Amino acid sequence: MRNTEKDQNWREMIRKQGELRHFGSMAIRKSSKGDMVSAQEVDLLFRTALSVGMMTPGQLALDMGVSKTIISRLIESLEKKGLIVKERTQTDRRSYGVSVTEAGKEEVDRMYYYYLDPLYILREQMETEDFEKLFSLIEKANIILNKTNCR
Repeated sequence: MRNTEKDQNWREMIRKQGELRHFGSMAIRKSSKGDMVSAQEVDLLFRTALSVGMMTPGQLALDMGVSKTIISRLIESLEKKGLIVKERTQTDRRSYGVSVTEAGKEEVDRMYYYYLDPLYILREQMETEDFEKLFSLIEKANIILNKTNCR
Protein backbone atom coordinates (compact mmCIF):
# COMPACT_ATOMS: atom_id res chain seq x y z
CA MET A 1 0.00 0.00 0.00
CA ARG A 2 1.21 3.46 -0.88
CA ASN A 3 2.15 5.78 1.97
CA THR A 4 -0.52 8.52 2.06
CA GLU A 5 1.47 10.90 4.26
CA LYS A 6 2.62 14.07 2.55
CA ASP A 7 5.75 13.33 0.57
CA GLN A 8 8.65 15.56 1.64
CA ASN A 9 9.57 15.95 -2.02
CA TRP A 10 6.05 16.74 -3.23
CA ARG A 11 7.21 19.94 -4.92
CA GLU A 12 9.58 17.93 -7.10
CA MET A 13 6.74 15.52 -7.91
CA ILE A 14 4.56 18.49 -8.93
CA ARG A 15 7.39 19.69 -11.20
CA LYS A 16 7.61 16.21 -12.76
CA GLN A 17 3.83 16.12 -13.24
CA GLY A 18 4.12 19.46 -15.04
CA GLU A 19 6.87 18.09 -17.29
CA LEU A 20 4.69 15.07 -18.09
CA ARG A 21 1.71 17.31 -18.97
CA HIS A 22 3.96 19.54 -21.09
CA PHE A 23 5.37 16.53 -22.94
CA GLY A 24 1.87 15.16 -23.53
CA SER A 25 0.58 18.46 -24.88
CA MET A 26 3.50 18.71 -27.32
CA ALA A 27 3.70 15.04 -28.35
CA ILE A 28 -0.03 14.39 -28.73
CA ARG A 29 -1.52 16.65 -31.31
CA LYS A 30 -5.01 18.03 -30.97
CA SER A 31 -7.37 17.81 -33.91
CA SER A 32 -6.49 20.33 -36.56
CA LYS A 33 -9.09 22.79 -37.76
CA GLY A 34 -11.31 21.20 -40.34
CA ASP A 35 -10.73 17.66 -39.09
CA MET A 36 -13.90 15.67 -38.81
CA VAL A 37 -12.63 13.72 -35.80
CA SER A 38 -11.41 14.48 -32.26
CA ALA A 39 -8.03 13.37 -30.88
CA GLN A 40 -9.66 10.43 -29.04
CA GLU A 41 -11.52 9.44 -32.19
CA VAL A 42 -8.20 9.54 -34.07
CA ASP A 43 -6.65 7.27 -31.44
CA LEU A 44 -9.51 4.77 -31.73
CA LEU A 45 -9.47 4.96 -35.53
CA PHE A 46 -5.69 4.39 -35.72
CA ARG A 47 -5.82 1.48 -33.26
CA THR A 48 -8.65 -0.13 -35.20
CA ALA A 49 -6.90 0.40 -38.54
CA LEU A 50 -3.71 -1.21 -37.21
CA SER A 51 -5.42 -4.23 -35.66
CA VAL A 52 -5.24 -7.60 -37.37
CA GLY A 53 -8.94 -8.32 -36.85
CA MET A 54 -11.91 -6.57 -35.39
CA MET A 55 -11.43 -4.70 -32.11
CA THR A 56 -13.97 -5.10 -29.33
CA PRO A 57 -15.02 -2.15 -27.17
CA GLY A 58 -13.40 -3.89 -24.18
CA GLN A 59 -10.08 -4.23 -25.99
CA LEU A 60 -10.19 -0.58 -27.06
CA ALA A 61 -11.03 0.62 -23.54
CA LEU A 62 -8.10 -1.33 -22.10
CA ASP A 63 -5.66 -0.25 -24.83
CA MET A 64 -6.68 3.42 -24.67
CA GLY A 65 -7.00 3.57 -20.88
CA VAL A 66 -10.55 4.95 -20.91
CA SER A 67 -13.95 3.64 -19.82
CA LYS A 68 -16.22 1.51 -22.01
CA THR A 69 -18.76 4.35 -21.86
CA ILE A 70 -16.29 6.69 -23.56
CA ILE A 71 -15.45 3.98 -26.11
CA SER A 72 -19.15 3.52 -26.89
CA ARG A 73 -19.56 7.25 -27.54
CA LEU A 74 -16.45 7.33 -29.75
CA ILE A 75 -17.63 4.29 -31.72
CA GLU A 76 -21.08 5.81 -32.19
CA SER A 77 -19.57 9.08 -33.45
CA LEU A 78 -17.13 7.38 -35.84
CA GLU A 79 -19.85 5.07 -37.12
CA LYS A 80 -22.13 8.06 -37.87
CA LYS A 81 -19.25 9.62 -39.82
CA GLY A 82 -18.88 6.42 -41.84
CA LEU A 83 -15.31 5.77 -40.67
CA ILE A 84 -15.90 2.50 -38.82
CA VAL A 85 -18.50 -0.23 -38.89
CA LYS A 86 -19.80 -2.39 -36.05
CA GLU A 87 -20.20 -6.11 -36.65
CA ARG A 88 -21.61 -8.78 -34.36
CA THR A 89 -19.03 -11.38 -33.35
CA GLN A 90 -19.50 -14.95 -34.54
CA THR A 91 -18.83 -16.47 -31.12
CA ASP A 92 -21.13 -14.23 -29.06
CA ARG A 93 -23.98 -12.58 -30.95
CA ARG A 94 -24.50 -10.13 -28.04
CA SER A 95 -21.09 -8.53 -28.49
CA TYR A 96 -19.57 -6.75 -31.45
CA GLY A 97 -16.29 -5.65 -32.90
CA VAL A 98 -15.39 -2.65 -35.00
CA SER A 99 -13.40 -2.36 -38.19
CA VAL A 100 -12.38 0.55 -40.39
CA THR A 101 -14.33 1.36 -43.54
CA GLU A 102 -12.73 2.45 -46.81
CA ALA A 103 -13.58 6.06 -45.88
CA GLY A 104 -11.89 5.45 -42.51
CA LYS A 105 -8.75 4.13 -44.21
CA GLU A 106 -8.67 7.22 -46.43
CA GLU A 107 -9.02 9.45 -43.34
CA VAL A 108 -6.14 7.63 -41.59
CA ASP A 109 -3.96 8.06 -44.70
CA ARG A 110 -4.87 11.75 -44.91
CA MET A 111 -4.05 12.67 -41.31
CA TYR A 112 -1.43 10.23 -40.03
CA TYR A 113 1.58 12.48 -40.64
CA TYR A 114 0.04 15.44 -38.79
CA TYR A 115 -0.52 13.32 -35.68
CA LEU A 116 2.77 11.44 -35.87
CA ASP A 117 5.00 14.41 -36.73
CA PRO A 118 6.08 15.02 -33.09
CA LEU A 119 7.24 11.39 -32.84
CA TYR A 120 9.11 11.63 -36.13
CA ILE A 121 10.87 14.76 -34.81
CA LEU A 122 11.87 12.90 -31.62
CA ARG A 123 13.10 9.90 -33.59
CA GLU A 124 15.17 12.12 -35.90
CA GLN A 125 16.70 14.24 -33.14
CA MET A 126 17.27 11.66 -30.38
CA GLU A 127 19.79 8.88 -30.35
CA THR A 128 18.06 5.66 -31.44
CA GLU A 129 18.82 4.04 -28.09
CA ASP A 130 17.31 7.00 -26.17
CA PHE A 131 14.21 7.03 -28.38
CA GLU A 132 13.64 3.31 -27.87
CA LYS A 133 14.32 3.59 -24.12
CA LEU A 134 11.85 6.47 -23.80
CA PHE A 135 9.04 4.38 -25.25
CA SER A 136 10.09 1.29 -23.37
CA LEU A 137 9.79 3.26 -20.12
CA ILE A 138 6.45 4.75 -21.18
CA GLU A 139 5.13 1.24 -21.89
CA LYS A 140 6.40 0.04 -18.50
CA ALA A 141 4.73 3.01 -16.76
CA ASN A 142 1.47 2.33 -18.61
CA ILE A 143 1.49 -1.28 -17.40
CA ILE A 144 2.06 -0.19 -13.80
CA LEU A 145 -0.65 2.46 -13.90
CA ASN A 146 -3.05 0.12 -15.69
CA LYS A 147 -2.61 -2.48 -12.94
CA THR A 148 -3.31 0.08 -10.24
CA ASN A 149 -6.23 1.53 -12.21
CA CYS A 150 -4.89 5.11 -12.16
CA ARG A 151 -7.33 6.79 -14.54
